[in-house]
Amino acid sequence: MFAGWDEYHLINREISRLVSGLPKSDLGEVISYVLTTPGKRVRPLILIFSSQAFGGDALEAANAALAVELVHAASLVHDDILDCGVERRGSPSTLERYGSDAALLAGDYLISKSIELISQYSQPVIMTFAKACMCMSEGEMLDLSRASTYEDYYGCISRKTASLFAASASIGCLIARAPVEEVARLERYGMHLGMAYQILDDLEEHLGIDQGKASGKASVTLPKIYGQQHTAETAVQMCIKAIVYNCSEAKLALASGSGDLKTKDRLRELIDRMTLQGLDKCRSQASLC
Repeated sequence: MFAGWDEYHLINREISRLVSGLPKSDLGEVISYVLTTPGKRVRPLILIFSSQAFGGDALEAANAALAVELVHAASLVHDDILDCGVERRGSPSTLERYGSDAALLAGDYLISKSIELISQYSQPVIMTFAKACMCMSEGEMLDLSRASTYEDYYGCISRKTASLFAASASIGCLIARAPVEEVARLERYGMHLGMAYQILDDLEEHLGIDQGKASGKASVTLPKIYGQQHTAETAVQMCIKAIVYNCSEAKLALASGSGDLKTKDRLRELIDRMTLQGLDKCRSQASLC
């Protein structure tokens, strides 16, 4: 999806370098499996672009970007343990391939490594990263509660998913020493993009669009919540409207304020690449229902 960007290849090179230095052990094998499964790397891209937008350097931000990707990978491993996930990104999940004990330890190792990587940065960066990690845990707990209201759902995904998007944007700005108001604007951008991404992910799952993942437990999603009071078609359209709204808000946050316009165009392009194709699939699939 992002193979045309140098920053994408920088992130993958850093991941490859980390993998090559892993312990030659059973745990090292499991961690290598987690990290070599192809991913979009959207969160580290947000971080690097947010830094570049205010004069930052990609290499300076690389370890922070890697830390964000590692804690995201750990969250997926732990999520599969909680949800009995059997497939992830088109391959057997870490849980399915290695079992719950090994998967748990691999996730713990990745979180610890992410702390090591982020620790070289300023206190505001470290605190932003830590708060996002805590929010993600809170979001997972809310997901386990199987809350069934609109408000609870948004409270869940804002923590479980969108918090790391928002933190990635904030951290990039902080590394570049951007003005406080610009950090806040980019944080809003990340939050709304994360919300749009998660609602789209839930809608694709609801419509049976292949996502390369499968689990034994089902979360409460926005299509299900809307479907309790509306027709199936109306529920889908309401979800699409929510995705479009959050994309618009993310773009609005980018449009206000300063920063390098070319780099901010890349951040804007991330919104479209992460949502438009999926929205087209959802509209097409919904028309067949």
